[in-house]
Amino acid sequence: MPNQIAQDLLRIPSRNGSPVNEYRIHQGQIEFRSLDAQNKPVLHWKEGWRSLGVSDIQLHFALKTVVAEWLIERLGSLRQ
Repeated sequence: MPNQIAQDLLRIPSRNGSPVNEYRIHQGQIEFRSLDAQNKPVLHWKEGWRSLGVSDIQLHFALKTVVAEWLIERLGSLRQ
């Protein structure tokens, strides 16, 4: 079950020891990073956060992922 830690941060925990995925909205960009079991950025993602491209975001919406649901909720809260 994903956790919304802050209004602009979504954490999707691991169930089987695989990396934890975090998404955030930062300076108008949707960003992603993976964390290991000790909550440290996964080594192959040396830069830490990376911006999602339009095709990445479209794929989340096409697949109706938790990330897409979170973004829809965030967009709805921005309208109010």
